[in-house]
Amino acid sequence: MAAPRKRVLIVDDDEDLRDVMQDVIMGLGHEALQASNADDAVALASLGDIDVALIDLGLPLVDGFEVARRLRATERAASTRLVALTGYSDAQSRKTAEEAGFDDYLVKPVGPDAIVALVSPASA
Repeated sequence: MAAPRKRVLIVDDDEDLRDVMQDVIMGLGHEALQASNADDAVALASLGDIDVALIDLGLPLVDGFEVARRLRATERAASTRLVALTGYSDAQSRKTAEEAGFDDYLVKPVGPDAIVALVSPASA
């Protein structure tokens, strides 16, 4: 039996990175949506059920911590698996991410295997 198709939201201001992650996710048979900023991320999440959101913490204007807080405040994203995807590896950033509502924390660069693990059935 095939694994259920998931909707994955990629939130990063780096277009090339978003495109690479989208290619990996779509190659696994899942749907991938892209947002380059907080407002677009929240708007996309409000349109439909997102299973996993990969969120860069270092977004311009409104950071990824605030994106997570906003998503957690919405009914539609309450059960979305939020994954911080960042270059920040310090303990304070990890703690702030946890407090903001992130479920997982990955430090860039993140390889395709990590993305595969995030959308695999065992990680749902």
